[in-house]
Amino acid sequence: MEDVAKILTDIKLLIDREIEKHIPRKGYPQVLFDGCWKYFDYGGKRFRPALIALSCEALGGKVENTIPAGAALEIAHSFLLIHDDIEDFSETRRGKPCLHITYGIPHAINMGDYLMMKVYETLLSAKNLWGYEKTMKILDLITEMLIKTGEGQAMEIEQRDKDLSEATMEWYEKMSLHKTGYYSGGTPCTIGAVIANGTEEQIEVLKNFGIAVGVAFQIQDDILNVTMSEEEEKVAPGTAGGGYGKDFAGDIKEGKRTLLIVHAFEHTDEKEKRRMRQLVGKEDITLREKKEVINIMKKHGSIEYAKEYAREMVKKAIQDLRKKIPETEGRKKLESVAEFLIERKF
Repeated sequence: MEDVAKILTDIKLLIDREIEKHIPRKGYPQVLFDGCWKYFDYGGKRFRPALIALSCEALGGKVENTIPAGAALEIAHSFLLIHDDIEDFSETRRGKPCLHITYGIPHAINMGDYLMMKVYETLLSAKNLWGYEKTMKILDLITEMLIKTGEGQAMEIEQRDKDLSEATMEWYEKMSLHKTGYYSGGTPCTIGAVIANGTEEQIEVLKNFGIAVGVAFQIQDDILNVTMSEEEEKVAPGTAGGGYGKDFAGDIKEGKRTLLIVHAFEHTDEKEKRRMRQLVGKEDITLREKKEVINIMKKHGSIEYAKEYAREMVKKAIQDLRKKIPETEGRKKLESVAEFLIERKF
């Protein structure tokens, strides 16, 4: 397996340098730029830009040609996190205060809006590198991704006010495709293939590969949310040294219908169903009550089910990739990153 930590670190250096070209650290009003840089400086894996770069490299393209797209996607990631944290009433991000906690909701919303515009500015700045046609194609892909993500987020938020029984596996698969499938994998891999001038077949294969990786990544995130101990959570949050960096079992408090919640509820008896209805989404839920829900998940094998679900998705995606994409250094790195994302501990 390739050294994934080095792959991600190398990409991160290039991406952060590009972001600084478009979002200055100093300016007026300074509060805007201080806030915009918070989430970039908090850390993060930069795996979405890595998927763009490695998909391009897998088809013989140059990694340096993907950097503006990778930076734009990372900026998009940051603005989506800012708004997501407000919508989820979250308090921490990567182990540190969310922007709306530090600056207030009005500033945080504006910072997210500002970053959204910077996504398009960053992409348009590369029109001489990519040419008009390719630039427009990438703009179309990013726009489609943001629309899908918004639809998926709406599906998730809407479900929190409904009975747990309405969050079926069919609903979960559709929601996760929209919310994370495109944004965390499908679109990055497609953009990389487009930059490398891939064939329609190659672009489609990489898109499907990316969607599987994106959904599997989110499932692993949801698993970590309920399996990382409070002690582990405090160790270098959000860094490669470990640490999950988010509220322990925060998904239960927020009432998110994760794969673990959906699977557990489908397999519980009526007494456990009543208890889950009482606790999932409870604002003042205690640590003991969170662990009660987690124990229900464990009893019905929901955590192991989710792990296997994610592994099978990535396994099949890699098999399909190998059928259509010749073995190159880029493809091997892509496979390694995919495997890392579902086995990571942070």
